[in-house]
Amino acid sequence: MRDQLRDITEKKYWVYGITEPDFDHAVDLVRELIDARTEQYEKEAAKVRAESPEVAGDILDDVAYYRYTDNQYLWQFALWRLQGLIEAVIAHQLVDVGTGKRLFGLKAKLEALQSKGYTVSTEEIEELLLWANLRNALSHAPPEQYRPAPLREKDILEYLAFVKDLYLRWQKEKPDARKA
Repeated sequence: MRDQLRDITEKKYWVYGITEPDFDHAVDLVRELIDARTEQYEKEAAKVRAESPEVAGDILDDVAYYRYTDNQYLWQFALWRLQGLIEAVIAHQLVDVGTGKRLFGLKAKLEALQSKGYTVSTEEIEELLLWANLRNALSHAPPEQYRPAPLREKDILEYLAFVKDLYLRWQKEKPDARKA
């Protein structure tokens, strides 16, 4: 491993820390990639239809299927990124247990968050843990190449709205924000 990567931490690459636009960026990036892949597919499909109209359907069915499965992996990236962002906000901006101490697992982070006076309901904790479990399953036992998890854009948009709402609420509940 290169020396530059060996000891990298958020202290070495964060300038402002996680902010609200970071959440949207995860989804926007995936959408841009999917849109570019769709544009590329449409160009190739037009070429195949023009050159081989009698077999174009058979050829394009396979290409479309693989494009679809690969796109599901891109939505998994969005889940992974969003989960990392919300955990980073909790651990490094809201709870900040100090140097040398670490909170392992989302449940520990949420307990620390509550102990600092931030609001999070039992239902929200359960929902966050469900999403974290999905992310962990996909990360630690990745799906086979052509059989991704059935994660779709609407699932990620639901999760995006959920974590952004939490993020915005917790920003208002910060001790310095309460004084303002």
